[in-house]
Amino acid sequence: MPLFRYQALTDTGKKIKGVVDADSYDLAKDRLIRDKILVTKLLAVQKKKEVALRESILLAFTRELSQLLKAGLPLYEALLTIEEKYRRHRAHPLFLDLCDQLKTGHLLSSALKNYPRSFDPIYISMVKTGERSGSLAWVFGQLHELIERKQKLKKQLLSAMAYPLFLGGFCFLMVVGLLLFVIPSMRELFEGRHLHPLTQVVLSTSQFLQNWFPHLLFGAAALVSGLIYYFKQPKGRELFRRGMQKLPLIKTILTQAALIRFCRSCSIQLFGGVPLISSLGISRKVMKHPFLEEVIEKAEREISEGKPLSEELKGSPYIPALVVRMIAIAEETGEFPEMLQSLSDIYDDQLERSLSQITTFLQPALLLILGGTVGLVILSILLPLTDVSSLIST
Repeated sequence: MPLFRYQALTDTGKKIKGVVDADSYDLAKDRLIRDKILVTKLLAVQKKKEVALRESILLAFTRELSQLLKAGLPLYEALLTIEEKYRRHRAHPLFLDLCDQLKTGHLLSSALKNYPRSFDPIYISMVKTGERSGSLAWVFGQLHELIERKQKLKKQLLSAMAYPLFLGGFCFLMVVGLLLFVIPSMRELFEGRHLHPLTQVVLSTSQFLQNWFPHLLFGAAALVSGLIYYFKQPKGRELFRRGMQKLPLIKTILTQAALIRFCRSCSIQLFGGVPLISSLGISRKVMKHPFLEEVIEKAEREISEGKPLSEELKGSPYIPALVVRMIAIAEETGEFPEMLQSLSDIYDDQLERSLSQITTFLQPALLLILGGTVGLVILSILLPLTDVSSLIST
């Protein structure tokens, strides 16, 4: 059923906005008039162009739907309750469309496919599995846990990088400020003196920045904009990820994060009854690790021919021995979901330790760099002033 966004006035003259579903423009307007709403503007909503759900809204939607289903509400009534809650939210058309799709007989998993920017393949696959097995309440509970842990992992990575980036940026601005403002104001003190090579280098650098700063700033802005645009493209994103995998400390963190995402998503799907090959294919897409994705993709082809997963992973240099060993045990015991869940918990702890170690290492290292750089600039200024013979001659 089409959606229409309206602007209207209530009986008290208050301006309101909202969305209404109806078969046509005239029926939508009649429905609003019956509700004693004076319509001032009514436009059809293009569903495909609606903004994607923010992660916080997606998490809240999944949690609330799980709780409502566990409380015994039918799926349509649960969605209708959520739609009423977000009636004045910008994401309301999406929830209203989901209700409309269910009302007309469509499956929820089919309706979610219309919004790929909000619901990834794992989400849709799990919902489809829950519809087949009649365990949607459990599925949404597991999806809530998966999304919550994914957001926690993202926050951990961002918080670990935020302080080093802030300190590095502060160091850069400090040095630029010294070279652009402090050094030029003291240039007259150094005229006619025999300068130390360090002082000469600092003065030349300061002069160069003064003369070319606008050009350098424009060039840097253009370069950064070009790099951002390039790395947003599929080829650039792939090149960036492959480049990051070659950095020693970053490589360990990205591998652990990829294994956490893969093991956790694959475990939840296997618990829900999704076949192993399908689980591997869907979970591979959320790893964001090109080398590991290639390994899993190759393993999928080999598994379809009857070969064990542990044997295919064993020959890869990117798969830790612990993963291979625990998967081999899972193949013997038949406890694949439980073993993958244990692996995700193990690497979750390891990632926290790795992030803590890197943060602990980077903080003093960046402070030393900042102090050393500022110290060299100040030393270059003080060296000529300590030359007593030069002072007397001048």
